[in-house]
Amino acid sequence: MNLPSVGKFKDILEDLINTMDSEESKGGYLTGFRRGGVIVLEYFNGPIAVIGDIHGDYNTLDKILGNLEELEVIGRGLVVFLGDYIDRGPPEGQIATLARLYDLKKQLGEKIILLRGNHEPPQGLDPYPHDYREALLEIYGSIGYDLYVHSRRFFDKLPHALIIRNHILALHGGPPTITEAIDPLEYLAWDRGGSLEEILWNDPSEFIEYKAPNPRGAGSLWGPRVTEYSLNLTKTRLIVRGHEATALGYKFNHKGKVLTLFSRLGAPYYNYAAAYLACEELEALVSNILRCLKTIS
Repeated sequence: MNLPSVGKFKDILEDLINTMDSEESKGGYLTGFRRGGVIVLEYFNGPIAVIGDIHGDYNTLDKILGNLEELEVIGRGLVVFLGDYIDRGPPEGQIATLARLYDLKKQLGEKIILLRGNHEPPQGLDPYPHDYREALLEIYGSIGYDLYVHSRRFFDKLPHALIIRNHILALHGGPPTITEAIDPLEYLAWDRGGSLEEILWNDPSEFIEYKAPNPRGAGSLWGPRVTEYSLNLTKTRLIVRGHEATALGYKFNHKGKVLTLFSRLGAPYYNYAAAYLACEELEALVSNILRCLKTIS
């Protein structure tokens, strides 16, 4: 992998910040719109891919993107990333991953959706370990402190939820556990109580009906009642999320209405496979999801 120079990487971060500002300010977004941290697509039904946590595993990411190019999803369709691009991977892999995602975004614009994960943290919600800053310092020396500040600015610009009407709700952790909202944009707004914390940190559980404390120390565990509420409110049929390491790269919860994707391999997880979604048409993602599940081991 070729790493960008310090000047190039700073330019990459600045350009990503400007790109996110532009997409939010202009309002239009493919067949829908972006409001704050929420993207809503009204009529999209083309090819789609969804990729879960990467955590600096550039080699697996490269394989996934190569497969998507062979399937002709990249360029023709929509590619959604669920966050956690950094931390817990080799320093060069973390930087190369961000540079590769930048190249995709620069080339394909709004056909590439980069959602925020809990490892792209808002102030006061840093995960542990959060070793991305140390990766920057190792590769670029003391200028890494400045690059980290720019990175945090980029993280704060990332959207954190995607609604594709009649199909999926995509986010990193899970839906908020509030059940009194009447508007999906209000429900997913970053400034509503602890909603952003829950969106980035929540985990599904089969052993509760509604809500319980999360052993991670942030966010909540959510049960089927929250899943049904969020799907009804957002007019979607499936929650697709990342955040959890899974042995096979994916798992289902709540009678198949919640799908977790984990798209990286290696330490410290040592899962058997990395998983992602690739569908010729979005409708298949709900109607025949097993056909869309792909794995790399």
